[in-house]
Amino acid sequence: MSTSEAPAAAHPNLQELQETVSRLSSHKGVEAVLILNRNGDIIAESSSSGKETAMQVGKLLQAARTFVQTTAPDDEVSFLQLRTQQRRELYVAPHEGYVLAVMKR
Repeated sequence: MSTSEAPAAAHPNLQELQETVSRLSSHKGVEAVLILNRNGDIIAESSSSGKETAMQVGKLLQAARTFVQTTAPDDEVSFLQLRTQQRRELYVAPHEGYVLAVMKR
C-alpha cells in the first residue's frame, strides 16, 4: 500500500460512516449509534436525540481520559463500557479522528 492510500483507510468517507451506523443500528437492542469528530460534533447518527447524547458522551469520555492520565500517564482510553442497573449499556470507542458511541438496551 502506498502512503497516499493510508489516509483514506484511516478516515472513512461519509457514506462508509452512514453504512456503519446503519449496520450497527440493525442489531437487536441498539437504541442509538453516533459517530463524532474530535470536537464532539456529530458526523453520523441513527437517532434524533444525538446532540444531547453526543454532549454526554464527550463529558464521559473526558472524565475517563482524565482518570487514565491520573492513574497511568503513559496510557490512554481505547474503549469504554457503561452498564446501568436497568441493563442499558453505552459503548464508546475513541479512534484517531472520531469517536464511535453505541447505546443499547
